[in-house]
Formats: sequence, C-alpha cells, structure tokens
Amino acid sequence: MTATGGARLPHIFGDTYTVFWRELKRYRKSRSGVLIRMVQPAIWIVVIGNTFAGTQPLIESVGFEGKYIDFMAPGVIILTAIFTSVFGGVNTLWDRRYGFMAKTITSPISRSAIALGKMGAISLIAAMQAGIILAIALIIGVEMDLLAVAPVMAIVVLFSLGFSGISVSAAAVSKSQETFWGLINFLGMPLFMLSPALFPLELLPDWLAAAASVNPVTYAILVVRGLMSGTLEPATALLAMAVIAGFVAVMVGITTYVFMREVSRPF
Repeated sequence: MTATGGARLPHIFGDTYTVFWRELKRYRKSRSGVLIRMVQPAIWIVVIGNTFAGTQPLIESVGFEGKYIDFMAPGVIILTAIFTSVFGGVNTLWDRRYGFMAKTITSPISRSAIALGKMGAISLIAAMQAGIILAIALIIGVEMDLLAVAPVMAIVVLFSLGFSGISVSAAAVSKSQETFWGLINFLGMPLFMLSPALFPLELLPDWLAAAASVNPVTYAILVVRGLMSGTLEPATALLAMAVIAGFVAVMVGITTYVFMREVSRPF
C-alpha cells in the first residue's frame, strides 16, 4: 500500500462513520415512520401465524417439529429486514432533491464513504426493527433458544447490508420518486414470496423451488429458522453464510460503483 493510500484509509473510515451517524440521527426523528413500517410485519406474525395454524401437518410432513407460527416467524423477521432496508434509500432521494447531496459530493468526503455509511446505517436500523418483531414473536409464544438471539441479529445485519445496497443503488439511478418506489415495490415483495418464508421449499412446484434456490432471501430465512428452532445443520449454515456473504459483497461493489457514477446527475 502506498503512503498516500495508507494515509487516506483512516479518512475513508471517518467519512463513512460520519455519514452513518447522520443517518442514525435522522432515524431518531422519524418515529411515526418506524411505527408504520412495523405494522405490517406485526400483523403478519400475529394474524397470519394463527390463520394458517391448521397447516401444521404440512410442515410436519417435511420434518419441521413445532407450531406453524414457529415456522413462519423467521420469515417475518426477514420480511421486516427487507422492507426496512429497501425503504431506507428514500433518504438519499431527499438528499438529492433538496440539494444536500450536491453539497456533500463537492466536499472532500469520498463518494464511496457516503454510500457505505448509508448502507451501514440502514442495515443497523433494519436489524433494530427486526429485533422488535423478534421480541413480539417471543411474547406471543414463539419458541426459541434465547442464546440464538445474538446470532440471529448478526445474520439480519449482514443480510440487510445487501438489501440496503439495492435501495441506495435504486435511489442513485432514479430520476423521480415514482421510479424509485416502482423499483423497490418490484423487488421487495416478490423476493420475499419466492422463498420458504410461509411454506417449505419441498411444497413448492419444482420451477418455483428452483427459482427460490438462487434467492438470497431463501438462505437468510433457512439459517435464521435453523438458529431459532435449534435444528441448524453445519452444511446448511455454511452454504447459507456463503450465499449471504457473496450477495453482500456483490451489492457493496455494485452500490459503490453506481453511487459514484450516478449520484451527481440531475434529480
């Protein structure tokens, strides 16, 4: 590493932290939005979990021992992480629209640090909201080894980092709010539904199961479900972590490139 590169590296970390902290402070001021985003997952886990309780024989037929609500709770936790992450990029839109981004990119701060700081804050916020849903799940009777809480939250943070990259990239390329929301709605729910969130992969048609097998959401749900139920197998854990880590690495690279190229263009 050159002397210049070595001297610049601490500045990049500092710039990233500055952006990260600013995004967290904005989060504290949007409590009503936080509550609104939590309504849907809370309804899913309470209402849907009990509505489909009669499907327990189906999940037992593929080897899951437990109530249906135990099966679906990990999917709702990941749903919370997905939607919090993909909606998080809207702050980038406001920064562009009201001129803050234009001022930021003309300062000495690295553009990659802006993207990474936003992604880190969004992923942490997503984990915080997913943690609240996890607490609700425990309150209503979902069975879980409490020692698994920390690993589950670590997985959610890592997974959310990838989806926050999708959100920040969408905000960077969108020329209007309508385009941004269109991209987000196109990606969010379909990826969730194309996963074993509500029903096992074994019960899906072959072509849907094949599509779900390349969906990173599938692996996040499988590893979280395995941790929560205490049935996670080493092979499943290694495969899931490899897929999630690869997904995050790709999204960090894509987001950094797209953000540096697109964010200075007119909104």
